[in-house]
Amino acid sequence: MINPYWELVILLVLVNIIFAQSLNIIIGYNGQFALGHAGFLAIGAYTSAVLAIQFKLPIVLSILSACLLTAVFGYLIGYPCLRLRGDYLAIATLGFAEIIRIVLLSLPAGIFGGPTGIRNAPNLKMFLPRLDFLNAPMNLLFTILFAVVSLFVLVWGLYALSGAVTKPLSGILWFSKRRTAVRYALFAVLLASLGLYSTTAGKTFLSIFQFHKAFSEESLKSVQWELFLVYLIVVAIVLVIFRNYINSSIGRAVIAIREDEIAASNLGIDIAKVKLMNFTFGSLFAGLAGALFAHTIPLFKPLDFNFFKSVDVLLMVVLGGMGTLSGATLGAAIITILPESLRFVGQWRLVIYALMLIFLMIFRPGGLLGASAAAEKVLRRLAPKPVPERDTQGVKG
Repeated sequence: MINPYWELVILLVLVNIIFAQSLNIIIGYNGQFALGHAGFLAIGAYTSAVLAIQFKLPIVLSILSACLLTAVFGYLIGYPCLRLRGDYLAIATLGFAEIIRIVLLSLPAGIFGGPTGIRNAPNLKMFLPRLDFLNAPMNLLFTILFAVVSLFVLVWGLYALSGAVTKPLSGILWFSKRRTAVRYALFAVLLASLGLYSTTAGKTFLSIFQFHKAFSEESLKSVQWELFLVYLIVVAIVLVIFRNYINSSIGRAVIAIREDEIAASNLGIDIAKVKLMNFTFGSLFAGLAGALFAHTIPLFKPLDFNFFKSVDVLLMVVLGGMGTLSGATLGAAIITILPESLRFVGQWRLVIYALMLIFLMIFRPGGLLGASAAAEKVLRRLAPKPVPERDTQGVKG
């Protein structure tokens, strides 16, 4: 089994992947700089929670209703903002998010919780079927799966860090010829440094991934694996929907508008219609993320959806790489896990967190998996090599 605290963190990673993708479709693919995305998350969370608690609506219908209402708000805020660009659109959407937060504070506390928020919204775990004969082996399987993924991400992160550190040295003649060797040497040093703290790291690892509880009584009664499976299926479906959307004619129009609005208009693309449709589409999935958020954590309040929440999701998209599904997914995982994994350093956690982000953005301004960097590499490989000119002058005899 996985530690209950880290179980919640993993679920929040999956929720934030959906949230980050919903903003990525607006900023990364359409180029609309929206800075109030937390407002849509709040609408989805409060709508689904209130419908499930106060009106006893089935949880699936509550989530679908939250998605639809969030899409309506996305349309209402997107329509008057069609002519706004850049900072002006950011300010308008930020104002919308603050209005939502203040309205939630002012609504009847008996229904919406007021400043203290909503407690104990129905958790998805409550509605999962009991399959006790599968609980122990499936919990062990998912524990191994997430343990392997975490180790892979850790090793890949150290390798990427070594590459980022050695990249600026490529301008030096000696390092330019030995950059690969220096990178592997630094990577080995980082792994060795990690090995020095192997005892502490091992204890932490085993406290998160509790293999010794695989067939305990607690594991036999736990539906943790079903919860992970449901969230993973939802995330997979969302990613497939976004991929198909981007590859559709509408998605191509969205990207064309991002690249050049005038050229897109000359091609017959209705700029206003496509922008509004895309903004509404992204808002709908922000509502889905909000609804899942409400049914994942035991308490949420209006303060959870403030300006900093909008900045967090923006960091997820920018850090991972705007305009890529994989980039927003990786960014969501890093921004969610990094602050939690640095709690052992106490008050220095946020300082280290900020320095790591600054470091990454300096050496990877396009994001960890930025589309521009990937496209540049592909084009460089596909570009024909220049053919040396032949001497056309006659040979003197």
